[in-house]
Amino acid sequence: MLMNKFFKHSLFTCCATIALSACDTVTHPDNSLAVATWNTEHLAENNDQGCKARSEADYKELKAYASSLNADVVALQEVESAKAVARIFPEKEWQIIISDRPDSQTYTCRESGLTSTQQKVAFVVRNSVKIDSVEQLKAIAAPRAGLRQGIKLTIQHEDEKLHIVNLHLKSGCFVDDYLDSDKESCAVLSQQIKILDNYLESQQLNQENWIVLGDFNHRLANPNNRFRKDLFHSPGLFGDKSFPNNQLQNLTDGKTGCHPKYPAPIDHIFVSSALSTKYNSESLKFHYFDNMNIDDMLSDHCASSAHFTF
Repeated sequence: MLMNKFFKHSLFTCCATIALSACDTVTHPDNSLAVATWNTEHLAENNDQGCKARSEADYKELKAYASSLNADVVALQEVESAKAVARIFPEKEWQIIISDRPDSQTYTCRESGLTSTQQKVAFVVRNSVKIDSVEQLKAIAAPRAGLRQGIKLTIQHEDEKLHIVNLHLKSGCFVDDYLDSDKESCAVLSQQIKILDNYLESQQLNQENWIVLGDFNHRLANPNNRFRKDLFHSPGLFGDKSFPNNQLQNLTDGKTGCHPKYPAPIDHIFVSSALSTKYNSESLKFHYFDNMNIDDMLSDHCASSAHFTF
């Protein structure tokens, strides 16, 4: 398909670069698989760095929270590097895959006056899970310099392939119809939406196991949201000549997010129609922090997870 030329395919073996660890394939204890997504809010390599400057005690709490997710695969957003990820997901237990996006220009954090760290997407995958391939989705970042790339991960589970796409889309366009806004953020998001929609329509979602998850920065559980309609209609974007494609299901539908001030979720987990039959009904969960006071939350997003049985 035409859109695929924008998505450079990179195959990483278990012993390759970017901190992939542990090459041995371990039999999963059962046929279930837990997949999570979590925006870690400026996760840095070092203490007291970046827009969410953290202490050693903070990293200890983050590590305990990460362990409590009991996930097999976690899609992460806003991480500086593989070293930052390894502080809370130890390499002895996890394979770490980080975006290969070149470092973007830093800026001064509004509240602290510190210098920002990088905001990249990453995956962590338990050593017992076999990784088939990693694809850097560069086109998602093409509309403007500094945007975040996506990553597509393909794993093997119970002799089946599962494709997982991790995204962190443009922030600032929190409206139900991005076409009704003249904000620059909505113009950028609209370009990302078209790229993502074309890419997904080129896949066999009714035949293959797909998860598309991450921080969409958009309230896609709202049935009147135009971005949602774009994803749920074909061909192309939602319009007079489009029709429902029934190829995606949003697991956050009907769910309330964890943030005390912003309960409508912007972190979502979409599954293909082929995978929806393997979804453990109502397993979608937002993992609350022990302290949910806004100023004391470990990050400004809670993780969410879902379970699948193969």
